[in-house]
Amino acid sequence: MHPSRPEARFVRLSAAADPVSTALERSEHARLRRTLTARATIHMAEGALAALGPLPIEDATRALVDVARALNLNVHVVAEQVHRVLVQYRRGARH
Repeated sequence: MHPSRPEARFVRLSAAADPVSTALERSEHARLRRTLTARATIHMAEGALAALGPLPIEDATRALVDVARALNLNVHVVAEQVHRVLVQYRRGARH
């Protein structure tokens, strides 16, 4: 489309004049970022549990899920706590 054509101006104006879709895109982007962050935290906790104990990764995953269900929490919340405890443990082990 040539920029001087009326339809080109309409496309540019309609895209700029739609704050709802822009807000939805930002919201979707934030939701995806939270999801990816939670997933990464879960994977780190699974790996840490597998490395520190005689657990295959599948059993570490199952352990996180079982604890989350027992405590009625999201898995990523349990994974964050596991990660936090392990970081504190490592800091204490160095001193």
